[in-house]
Amino acid sequence: MGLSDQEWQQVLTIWGKVESDIPGHGHAVLMRLFQDHPETMDRFEKFKNLKTHDQMKGSEDMKKHGVTVLTQLGKILKHKGNHDAELKPLAQTHATKHRVPVKYLEFICEAIMKVIAEKHSADFGANSQAAMKKALELFRHDMASKYKEFGFQG
Repeated sequence: MGLSDQEWQQVLTIWGKVESDIPGHGHAVLMRLFQDHPETMDRFEKFKNLKTHDQMKGSEDMKKHGVTVLTQLGKILKHKGNHDAELKPLAQTHATKHRVPVKYLEFICEAIMKVIAEKHSADFGANSQAAMKKALELFRHDMASKYKEFGFQG
């Protein structure tokens, strides 16, 4: 499941585009997640009252959380698979405190792929998409493994 040096370069190149506007991308990812999978919103106490697109679009809490999500993911991606130190505390909180199912990690990874494709279509060709998909699959696989270490089957 590991990525080649070339694949990691493709991942980090497109991630540089994401980092050029972390707040915008993060907010778009969460909005896409909640639009495509409304059941995921139940995991977010502070977002449960957001019922409309306009409410989500105007939510400062959602914008802030989007920054947190993509900042953490960026740190993990930059470790090119050697991310145990970054991943462990994230997995622990998601497994023991938030109890986020692994399936929801898949949903947010799908949302990330869609948002990058929408915002950076010229730079997110087939090879770049394949590399990012592989990197996100590695992230999900390793999160699921950590979940089990914390006694959460997710």
